[in-house]
Amino acid sequence: MVVVHGGHAWRSSVLLLILVFSCTTTTVVDAEHAHAPLHLARRLAATSGEEHQHSIKVLDPRLRGEEDLLKTHLTDSWTAVADLVVPHGYPLEEHFVTTTDGYIMRVFRIPHGVQSGGDDTHSSSSSGSGSGSGSDSGSGSGSGSGSSSDDRGDAARPVVVLQHALLDSCAGFLVLGPGKALALLLADEGYDVWLANSRGNVHSRNHTTLSVDSDAFWAFSFDDMAALDLPAMLDYALGVSGAAQASLVGFSQGSILVLAALASGSVHASKVSSAVVMAPAAFLQHVSSTPLRTLAAFNTDSVFTLLGVREFLPSSTIIQMLEGAVCFIRPKMCLNVLAAIAGFNEDTIDPEKLPIFLRYTPAGTSVQNMAHWAQCVRQKHPHTLAYFDYGTSCNSIFARKGVPACNKDRYGADAPPTYDFSAITTPLLVMSGSNDQLADPRDVESLLAVLGSAAAVVSFTQVPSFQHLDFVWADNADTKAYTRVIDFLAPAPM
Repeated sequence: MVVVHGGHAWRSSVLLLILVFSCTTTTVVDAEHAHAPLHLARRLAATSGEEHQHSIKVLDPRLRGEEDLLKTHLTDSWTAVADLVVPHGYPLEEHFVTTTDGYIMRVFRIPHGVQSGGDDTHSSSSSGSGSGSGSDSGSGSGSGSGSSSDDRGDAARPVVVLQHALLDSCAGFLVLGPGKALALLLADEGYDVWLANSRGNVHSRNHTTLSVDSDAFWAFSFDDMAALDLPAMLDYALGVSGAAQASLVGFSQGSILVLAALASGSVHASKVSSAVVMAPAAFLQHVSSTPLRTLAAFNTDSVFTLLGVREFLPSSTIIQMLEGAVCFIRPKMCLNVLAAIAGFNEDTIDPEKLPIFLRYTPAGTSVQNMAHWAQCVRQKHPHTLAYFDYGTSCNSIFARKGVPACNKDRYGADAPPTYDFSAITTPLLVMSGSNDQLADPRDVESLLAVLGSAAAVVSFTQVPSFQHLDFVWADNADTKAYTRVIDFLAPAPM
């Protein structure tokens, strides 16, 4: 038994975490079908004035004849994203990408914007389907409406992959709506926009062999997302679009995935024309988020003991009672908790959009991933981002089945390796907020110092008064941040 000290301060912080991380309803494929790859093709008519048509086709022969059951489990996830895109006249495709370690991730594509949909080769009135695979990262399939995935006209459009934050999903790049959301602005600028969903969030909870109810399914951190998820999604997007390169844009944890993938070589620099990292929380020596610092006060084994080894936070009767209610009945309470964790400027938030934000946030991750972030806060060596630390005891009573027991089992050494950001050669734009309590300006300066020794050309923009969530929630994010992103990326043909 582990005795945890900390009294009321710890219990209060856990209560805050429970409140914020229970304010969403998740859709999970049931355990019976969690073993089978759900390579589904969907059609949704997005033409203005037409009735939306939604059908489902199962490509996996083991699941044929069970479309109705799959609709019950999966329509909510599709509809949740479609609600942010389709009513505004944008096309939307849904694709499923399988990583080399078997995780199946739901990826969304907006192949073009509203205005560009009727232009010459970029328009198609018929539905199309396509598939692609990277050379060694993974495979997948999918389809949608609007421009056909097989329409080689779309190959002329530059590809951009958007990678979401911790406890978020692709919705973070959509919730501000047309004329303001980054994904939609990029589509209108002529980009072929791909929206990633990392393993374990509400859109990517399936595996070729593991049940979502197993400990092994949840044994991952952002190391795995950078090494396996992002490369697989990038290769898939390039395969479907026919493009040779793509731009990467990450926010918060998404920025870390971009930097880690480029630094480690899991994403080859030849495939990335440029990258944007917004609010990059690479170093956390000065993080002032009280809940995150409280979580970091406990060692990794204690975190697993307190929170379980699967989803953060694990389901319980109390959480199920709170789920879906607190954030709608007491939105101010949830906003206060989110402000404590990440921070945002209340003055820049459109109050009419708050229900939308709270519908999509948070979107889930694993306890191991949260434990990894806690390790980052505890990191004693400056300018260092280390891989997940499994510890030095290879006979720990906390060993999990199918998971390395210690660093020697995983890395062949007593200490985990670190990411060498100075190895990055891709042109980078680093963006931070002057009031960010997660990606503190002092820590961002440390990151810039490391990147400054790299061969990459690094540009930097600090957004005055911006806090962490302002990069996806602020009503002025389009003018304060996104115009700079669009200017930095290669010009897109219209």
